Amino acid sequence: MSYPSSQIKGSVSQALGRLARCCLLVISILLVLWAFARVGIREASRFTGTGSDTELVVMHWSGDGGPAEDAIVERALKRFEEANPGIRVTRLNPGDAGSFYTKLQTMMAAGTPPDIFYVGAERLASYADAGLLLPLDEWVGVEGTSEDFELEAFYPATVDAFRFEDGKVGQGRLWGIPKDFTTVGFYYNRDLLEQAGMPEPASDWTWDDFIESARAVGQLPDCTGAEFVNWPSMIRAVLWTENVDLLDDDTSIRFDDPKVVEVLERIRSWRHDETNTLTSGRSETANPASRFLGGKLGFAGPFGRWVVPTYRTITDFEWDYAPLPRGKASANMIATVAWGISGNTRHPEESWKLVSWLTGAETQSEQARLGLAIPTNRHVAEGDAFIDPETPPSRDVDFLTPVAASSVVPWPPNPALEGTVAKRLDQAIRTGDLEVPEALQQMHEWWEAERSSPLARADHPSMPWVWIVSVFLIGVVVAIGLGAWLLRRMRPDPTTATEERTGWLLISPWVIGFLLFMAVPILLSLCLSLTRWSGITTLGEADFVGTANYSKLLGEDDVFWQSLKVTAVYALLAVPIGQALALLGAVLMNIKIRGVSFFRAAWYLPSILAGVGMAVLFRWVFNAENGLLNVMLDPVLSPLGLEPPDWFVQDAEIFGAPAFAIMSLWLVGGSMMIYLAGLQNVPRSLYEAAEIDRAGPVRRFVSVTIPMISPVILFNVIMSLIGSFQVFTQAFVMTGGGPGDHTRFYVLYLYNQAFDYYEMGYASAMAWLLLLIILALTMLTMRGSSRMVHYEGLR
Repeated sequence: MSYPSSQIKGSVSQALGRLARCCLLVISILLVLWAFARVGIREASRFTGTGSDTELVVMHWSGDGGPAEDAIVERALKRFEEANPGIRVTRLNPGDAGSFYTKLQTMMAAGTPPDIFYVGAERLASYADAGLLLPLDEWVGVEGTSEDFELEAFYPATVDAFRFEDGKVGQGRLWGIPKDFTTVGFYYNRDLLEQAGMPEPASDWTWDDFIESARAVGQLPDCTGAEFVNWPSMIRAVLWTENVDLLDDDTSIRFDDPKVVEVLERIRSWRHDETNTLTSGRSETANPASRFLGGKLGFAGPFGRWVVPTYRTITDFEWDYAPLPRGKASANMIATVAWGISGNTRHPEESWKLVSWLTGAETQSEQARLGLAIPTNRHVAEGDAFIDPETPPSRDVDFLTPVAASSVVPWPPNPALEGTVAKRLDQAIRTGDLEVPEALQQMHEWWEAERSSPLARADHPSMPWVWIVSVFLIGVVVAIGLGAWLLRRMRPDPTTATEERTGWLLISPWVIGFLLFMAVPILLSLCLSLTRWSGITTLGEADFVGTANYSKLLGEDDVFWQSLKVTAVYALLAVPIGQALALLGAVLMNIKIRGVSFFRAAWYLPSILAGVGMAVLFRWVFNAENGLLNVMLDPVLSPLGLEPPDWFVQDAEIFGAPAFAIMSLWLVGGSMMIYLAGLQNVPRSLYEAAEIDRAGPVRRFVSVTIPMISPVILFNVIMSLIGSFQVFTQAFVMTGGGPGDHTRFYVLYLYNQAFDYYEMGYASAMAWLLLLIILALTMLTMRGSSRMVHYEGLR
């Protein structure tokens, strides 16, 4: 029997198609297996030490040193590998310090921290208290230590900065080897001081000398005396110069100490009671140090050595450095970073060898020439590598002289204290919306409540993860068994069964991915909300606290309610105004005119721009002194005797959330496109019938357009409502939640708890409350719209 050629060709084509699909399937499976096997073998050899080389993972940041600092570390690591052929170093650099600590926290929580990493002195208490670092006392001087490493040659104050025991910094065991450090002081514009007829500061100048010079410079046209930062550690260093501190020996706030009040009130008065002596609290520049670059500022500080690489790019004026002025005493602070070794490293000997190499004299000399910091090795710091009078600043010695009277600013292990102090100092000194005594009182009340909270106890039981995992696995087995039983009971016919198997097979990647990467983390976060867990240790370190997180949130945490209030005000403004503007834009874009596609694209484009870039742009738009918006408002409000608001500083309590709502209008293009699609689906016949009934444009819009696109309106309102409770990037970049908590949105506060204060359990409880809030608002919106939404297919 012969077959038609077309039938033969069809059979061959089908066979080749099946063969191609099978080959593609096999290749895909092999690629996936190869990828998993390669990663698995690599990680197994790394952790079991079966590889030919010992691998050390090193993580650091670049900061103000930029690519130059990164290159110095890379060269040091290459020299180390050449000198130690059996050790291979993997270097990680996430970028700036913020990105570094976020990545480090994630790696620590996963139980795979880098072997060696930067540790800032301000983080030492938290890390050492959590057992994340390897104590280094017993390693100093052992065989294998780098030949040019001499801990005895280090400045003692820098080494003491990384000693911690019994809750106190500066005593006990050594947890890190400082790589460099800096004291702080003021950078000054030599040209402006000369114009003002003032001498350059002496090495032992006083606060009276400082303010006299600042006032003189402030009298020059378009000039300001000084930028005086109010960072907590800097303010405490200033207090030290007056023989007083913000904290006493047991870390209580000295809220009623008249000396503390006097010093803080003096700084506040310089800024708010005098003209052009200090920079205005209305200024919202992200980096205060950058204001010095404009050449209109007499002094900038207190800053450390980290600004020198940037200031060395200045060509328009001469500048130099003077140490922190003295008051009743000569004092200064030390800011320093160390190389620390993970407490979980599998290669402590090799790690110590590398740390001693990275803090040896050769590497410190190379870093000193960058100008970013001071070498901790006294011999290097006092040599030509650091002291170079020909390169600004010429007064390098003035960084070294105060070291004998300097120490690191100690903070307790709870990082939330420094964050709260920063907020209240900002309100009292920079923006002036809190009186100094009131700010100190709020610090004290918050800190005492925090220390007496049930969550602060150390006797909580461990989280019963074994029982939780067992119950979860039993539930999974029961669910699978129940599903199989239901499928067997239904007993579909062979054709239907084949279709069902095919459907389940096709959807299985998504189902498996959802269960593993969505459902399990959601359930895990629910469990974490019942714990106190820092997020920088493994889950096995989590303590069970029951509903204490929820109790504290709802009953004790004023910032929680403030963040909810800010978010609610924003939502009440941004959602209706934004949707109205999006609908108006869609109506305009629906007009049939030439070139309308260009206008649609122009309207939509801003909604896909990067959030960070948009936030930086609008920070300048809302700038109270010379921002675009206030420049436009001033001519309108001046005849009425009014002034434009100080959006994000002094008037932030009233105008902060509305400012973000105004900014959100930049992003209505996405909703506009959805409305436009809905408008184009409205049948033309309905409009024709309305025209026959002599309905005008407004009546047609209200009676025809709105009902027909009501499902689209409902969808956009719900999505916009959900999005309004997830504001983060704009507030994080533009205000950081300040001043105080006036712009601290809910998700920003959640981020603060999780990644700034290491309260991952508390943040998980906040996440679940947010879920319930959004769910309730969504259900109310859908229920309230049931009689107003027209579904054409159901009518």
